Amino acid sequence: MDRPTIKDIAKVLNISPSTVSRALSGKPGASEELRKKVLETAEEMGYMKNLSAQSLKNSKSKIIGIIAFDIRNPFFLDFLKGVEDVLFPREYKILLSSVDESADKEKTYLNWMVSQGVDGILSSPITEKNGKSNLKLYNNFYKMGVPIVFYDRMFYNQEQFDYVIVDNQDAIIQALMHLKENGHENVSIFLSKKGVFTIEERLKGFLKGCELLNIQTRKEWICEDIYPHEKAFDILKMLKDKNNLPSAIIATNNNITKNIVSSSRKLNVKIPDKLSLIGFDDTPENELIDPPLTTIKQPILEIGKIAATALLSRIEDRFAKPMKVVLKAELIKRGSVKNLK
Repeated sequence: MDRPTIKDIAKVLNISPSTVSRALSGKPGASEELRKKVLETAEEMGYMKNLSAQSLKNSKSKIIGIIAFDIRNPFFLDFLKGVEDVLFPREYKILLSSVDESADKEKTYLNWMVSQGVDGILSSPITEKNGKSNLKLYNNFYKMGVPIVFYDRMFYNQEQFDYVIVDNQDAIIQALMHLKENGHENVSIFLSKKGVFTIEERLKGFLKGCELLNIQTRKEWICEDIYPHEKAFDILKMLKDKNNLPSAIIATNNNITKNIVSSSRKLNVKIPDKLSLIGFDDTPENELIDPPLTTIKQPILEIGKIAATALLSRIEDRFAKPMKVVLKAELIKRGSVKNLK
C-alpha cells in the first residue's frame, strides 16, 4: 500500500495541501480546531514525515525499536539477551523504550520510532483495563509496511501480525495439577493489571483448570488488578483477618510473587506450612528463598531469539505468511507447596 501524503490528507478534508502542511507543522494559517482535525486524520491514515518513509523504504538504519511494557520487570533481562544474540552478529542496534503499561506513552514512542526510520519494531502491546490500546496505530503501520513482531502479548483476532507468546492457560493448568496432586482443593490466584493479554489468559487458564480438576475457588480468591504489586499485602491481610485464607496461591508475575513472600512473613503466615505458593517467572533468587519457590518458568531467552529472528524475516519479506509461535512454560517444583495428603 502506498504511503499517504499531504495531498491525500488535503483531498480527504477538502482543503489545500499548503493548509495541511501548516497545520502539521504548527505554523500560523490554520485554526486550532482545523489543526486538530488534520492531525487526527493524518494519524488515521498512517501519515508520517518523509524522513521515516525513505528510511523504511531503504531499510538502511540497521536499528530495531523495542517497546517494553515495564523495563523493571525481570522478564527483560533474558528477553533482551535473546534479542541481542540474534541482532548483534547481523550488525543491528537496539532502540529501547519502556512505556510503563501506558498506552499514551506507547503511542508516543511508536510514532517516534517510525519517524526515526527504524527497520522494524518488536513490541509487547499495551491494553489498559478500560480497553484502551494502540491497535489502530499498529494496523496503520502494518498497512504502511512497517515490520512488526509482537512478543509476550498480542491482540486477539489480528491474524496479520507475527507473534511469539507462551501458552499462559496451559502454564496455570500445570500449576493447578501440581496443587491437586498434593491435595489442595482451595486455591486462589493473584492477578496483575486487568486488560493485559497475559493476565487475561492466565485467568482463563485458572477458571478452566479449576473446573477441569474440580478445584474449589471463590470470588474473593480471584484477586484481580493487583497494581501496584504492594497491594498483595492488603489482600493477604484481609483474607487472613476474615479467616478465609486458601490453602494455596498462584501468583501471576514475579513482582506479585515477591510481595506475597514478604507479606506472608509480616503476617506470620508461614510458607508452606500455612500457605502454599506457586510463582510466575523463575529467577535465581527463587532457589535462595526459604523455602525455595515452586515457579512457572517461561522460555524467555527463546522468546527473545525467536522474536528477533521473525522480525529479520519480516524485514526481508514483508509479504510472507505471518509467523505465529506459541511456546510452553515449565513448572519448576521446589519447596513452597505443602503435601496435604
